[in-house]
Amino acid sequence: MKRKYISFLITTILLLSCERMLEVNFSDEKPLIVMNGVVEPDKPISVAVSKSFLFTDTDSTAPYLKDVSVELHVNDTFVEKLQRFAIDTAKYRARRGNSYFRSESHVKVGDRVKIKASAPGLETAWVETVIPTPAAIEKVDTATFFVPAPGNNTFGFYWNPYGEYSWDSDSGWGYGGYYIPVPEIFYEPFYRRMRLHIGVRKQKNDVAHYFLLRIVAENPEYKDYPFYLPVETQDDPIFARDPKNLFLEKLFNNNYSTNSSSVFTDNLFKDNAYTLNVSTGGLYTVKVEHTKPEKEGEKPEYLSHEVKNPPIEVRIYTLSHDYYSYLKSVEKWDYDKEFDFISEPRVTYSNVHNGIGFVGSMSYISERIQIPSFPGGKNTVPR
Repeated sequence: MKRKYISFLITTILLLSCERMLEVNFSDEKPLIVMNGVVEPDKPISVAVSKSFLFTDTDSTAPYLKDVSVELHVNDTFVEKLQRFAIDTAKYRARRGNSYFRSESHVKVGDRVKIKASAPGLETAWVETVIPTPAAIEKVDTATFFVPAPGNNTFGFYWNPYGEYSWDSDSGWGYGGYYIPVPEIFYEPFYRRMRLHIGVRKQKNDVAHYFLLRIVAENPEYKDYPFYLPVETQDDPIFARDPKNLFLEKLFNNNYSTNSSSVFTDNLFKDNAYTLNVSTGGLYTVKVEHTKPEKEGEKPEYLSHEVKNPPIEVRIYTLSHDYYSYLKSVEKWDYDKEFDFISEPRVTYSNVHNGIGFVGSMSYISERIQIPSFPGGKNTVPR
């Protein structure tokens, strides 16, 4: 015990004795042009352009570039100057001051796209990407399965007297307001899940291919804002985040994605094809009709509900190498959070020459699936 105490004391003294003030001089740091965007075939090209600034700079206009010219070159030929169509005035430091530029021209699969941005006093920045050829979806087989859902099965709905959305100090933006239980309606005692076997075929050539999977459901209320369903990938080795750390991924169940997309390559393809094995949920939505209170403090009363079954869309995006590299670098940030004690320094991926940022490209193909009507009873709703 005495030896441990002495060791602790020595360590504490060493830590205290190593403390000193460091003066950092940022006066020689010159700003760089920042560009960000994703290019797709048969659509106008949009990029966000700004300039870098020190984290100590609190000037709200610090990233804004007033005089900037953005040029589009396709297959080594000048096409046009992009026009500024918006300026982001958000207070959030990560986005404020961004200028958004858009082209009138559209590009097509196989085009080599080069975007150049220049401004007085700054070095001209440029980035280049090639629009990839989309893969093919050969089949989508589905099967429904169930996962037990323990806990209270009483159904209810959220109501906010100040509007559909409100600010919640604990959880951020959300529904907020009041939870109104409906005792005569019950949730099913399980989660309805869907298994998908998705047959993917790539182009017949020797170059590596990079992909992104998304499963999207139509929004019954707002057609232009679809739902991105969670994608569970733990049953398919093609989604392993880092093959070098596959043992650790299995040990900590880290090969698991509950966000709206999953990245993979063609490393396990055979004869240019592969069948993905994934699952998803949240296939049904519940719309509730209720009274509208007229007095302050009065709560609404349940009138009726309808279970919606919007169709879903399986999307396979083919990514340029730079887009894949960017997504993997972002994914690695989350991966490293699990292993901070052995993780390497995190570096933001950038492919902009003489500047900072990321501009990549992608193309996609989709397969539409109609979800059957909800088979539950009249007084039952899905989770």
